[in-house]
Amino acid sequence: MIAFHMLIYSKTIISFIKRLKSDFREIVSQELGIKVHRTRFFYKGRLVPYDIVVFENNSKLGYFEPNFFKIALNRKLMYLAKDQVIKDILRHEIMHFIAWLDYGQAALNHLDYFKSTCRRFNFDERVSNAYTNIELANLQCYENFKNEKIVEKVKKLLKLSTSDNPHEAELATMKANELLLNHNLELLAQSTREQEEEIYVKRVLSGKKATAKHQAIYEILKTFFVSPVFSYGGDIFYLEVTGTYTNTQLAEYVSHFLDYELERIYKIEKKHNPVISKNSFMQGVGLGYTEKITANQKQQTGSKELIALKDVLKEQVEMVYQRLSHRTSRSHNCQTSLHLGKKIGNNLTINPAIQKNTPLLKLLSVKH
Repeated sequence: MIAFHMLIYSKTIISFIKRLKSDFREIVSQELGIKVHRTRFFYKGRLVPYDIVVFENNSKLGYFEPNFFKIALNRKLMYLAKDQVIKDILRHEIMHFIAWLDYGQAALNHLDYFKSTCRRFNFDERVSNAYTNIELANLQCYENFKNEKIVEKVKKLLKLSTSDNPHEAELATMKANELLLNHNLELLAQSTREQEEEIYVKRVLSGKKATAKHQAIYEILKTFFVSPVFSYGGDIFYLEVTGTYTNTQLAEYVSHFLDYELERIYKIEKKHNPVISKNSFMQGVGLGYTEKITANQKQQTGSKELIALKDVLKEQVEMVYQRLSHRTSRSHNCQTSLHLGKKIGNNLTINPAIQKNTPLLKLLSVKH
């Protein structure tokens, strides 16, 4: 599976993407001799969609993602690479695209299928070789130290929610959310005075089918000032979050925990209540947690500020997903299960994200 790197958007980056799409159309039509339209090209009897995005990574310069027909290029190219370098990297990824259309997954590496495709279109080693640039590869990782500091502070507070004392655990959860709320209010106040805002996209979960558990995670993630979106490609779904660097990092941290923890909680409750509906229960957990946090946010700041934050999130997600379709979640009929889920959600605290080596004994997050 192709590794997903954090995508990034701003007004400048969107202009860069428009230029890349223009270059894509020029290369495909003039150099490959393939008829191309604004969002699709005609290849071997089918109209193939395409998209181009920009990602952030310290070493990789580009990749092709077949599930979504996307070519991704590194943001560093926008500032540091010559036009010829950018076009060669774009040609390289287009060759991966065409090879994949012809041969499938086997063509995603740099072996025979890929190289034969490059030869077919008369591209030499400058394009067929995995493009590297010592100056780019040796650049220091982009780090926003202030944002990293906020992330670590919130994580430390969330770790305190493992306390055996229910009051301390609840207080830690509220303090973590308040810290994140204040951070986002500061960003809102600065937004008119500083450089253009950069928006990040991070995939936090994936699977074959989105379930009521994923919908509950979707709702809970909203309290961390991100816009969650379900994205579908091939036979897999992704839960993606859009927002600032800080908020998307924390959303990933939280979602990994919830993916395991909500399942664990349900199994415990199922032993006590064998007839509970999982879908209604998960819906209740999402409602219970978000109602608790939303009420606390309203106590901490005015409704005007909260509305302004929601407007910013709406603008961010619309910049990234220009053709986003809205789906309403299904309501579930088991009121007993829904009520039980809300009670659990109201007492839910977010612990550190699950890592492979995390002892199970540390994952006690619901205070009964």
